[in-house]
Amino acid sequence: MMLSARRACLVVVSALSLLIVIPGVTQPAAAAVTSCRPAMSSTFLQPSFPVFGWSAARYGEELSAMKAVGITSVIDQWTLDMDANLAHYPAPAGWYPRGADMVTPLLQAAAKRRMSVWLGLGNVYDWQAHATDQVWLQNQLYINMRTADQLYAKYPGQIKGWYISNEVDDALLSNPAAIGPMTWFFTELANYLHTRNGNLPVMASPTYSGLRQSPAQFAAGVKSVLGTLDVVNVQDGGGSGYIGSRDITNWFTALATAFQGTRTAIWSNADMFDSPSGPMAPAKLQANLKATCGLVASRSGFSFTTQMSPASLGTSTYYDAYRAYLRSR
Repeated sequence: MMLSARRACLVVVSALSLLIVIPGVTQPAAAAVTSCRPAMSSTFLQPSFPVFGWSAARYGEELSAMKAVGITSVIDQWTLDMDANLAHYPAPAGWYPRGADMVTPLLQAAAKRRMSVWLGLGNVYDWQAHATDQVWLQNQLYINMRTADQLYAKYPGQIKGWYISNEVDDALLSNPAAIGPMTWFFTELANYLHTRNGNLPVMASPTYSGLRQSPAQFAAGVKSVLGTLDVVNVQDGGGSGYIGSRDITNWFTALATAFQGTRTAIWSNADMFDSPSGPMAPAKLQANLKATCGLVASRSGFSFTTQMSPASLGTSTYYDAYRAYLRSR
C-alpha cells in the first residue's frame, strides 16, 4: 500500500494523464488502445521531515519541474497527522497543535504557476485496524469534517478538491465486518463535503495489494464502499514486485466495467518506485502507464518528489527519461 511503502522508504507518487477530466464525468468505455502513450497530470506530495524544511523557493523549484512535464495538480496526502498530534496548516487555537505549515507555501507556489492542489484531511497510519470500529470511525469523521471546515475558511477558492487518506485495501474488502462501517464513513464524509465548503470533489486511493480478491470482486467492493466519491484513484501496484503491466490492465478493466455509467471517475495512481531499489526504471513506468490505456479518466503518480525530482534525487536521469517519453508522444 502507499502508506506502508512511504513509511518504509518515502517513495511512490502516481501522476495523472495530460487529459484533464472534471470529476463526476462518466467513465470512458474500456478499450484496447495500442497507440495510447499516456502521461501523469498529478502527483502526491507526502508530508515528511525533508518537505517540512522546504523554503518558498524550493516549493517553486519542485512545482516548476512538475509543470514542465505536464503535472499540473498536486495532492497533499494529509494536512493533519493524528499520530503525531500535529496540524500542518495554521490550525485555530484549541485544535491540534501546529507543526510545520505545508499548505500555505504549497498553495502559494501552485497559484503562481496556475496549478491546482487537492488537500488531504486527517491521517492515521494504522487506520485499517479500526475499520470495523464504528465509534472510532465516528471520531475520525468528526475530525475530518472540522479539518475541512478550517482549511476552506483559511483558503477559500484555492483548493481543487479533498483527499481522504484512509486507504481501502482488498483485505478490508474481504472482511464482511468492515464493509458496513467503511461504507458509512466514506458516504457520510463525502456527503458532508459535497454540501459544504464549496462542494468540492472528493478523492480516495484504494489498493489491491494483497491480491485476496479477483479483479471483479475488488471492483465491486470498491464501488460499494467508495461509490459516493468523485474520484477513485486506484494504486496500480506496479512498483511492489508482485504485479506486471498485463495484470494492471486486468484490474483496471474490471474497475472500468464496474464504474461504467456512474459519476465516479476512475484514475490510475501509478507507482513511480521499484521496491526496494528506488525509482522505477523509465521503461517499466511507461509500460505501467500504458497498461491503463482506454480504462481511466486520468493518472497520478507516487511520487514525483521522491522518485523523479532532480532536486530531490540529485540526478536528472529519471526526469530526463520521462520528459523524452513525453516528447515522443
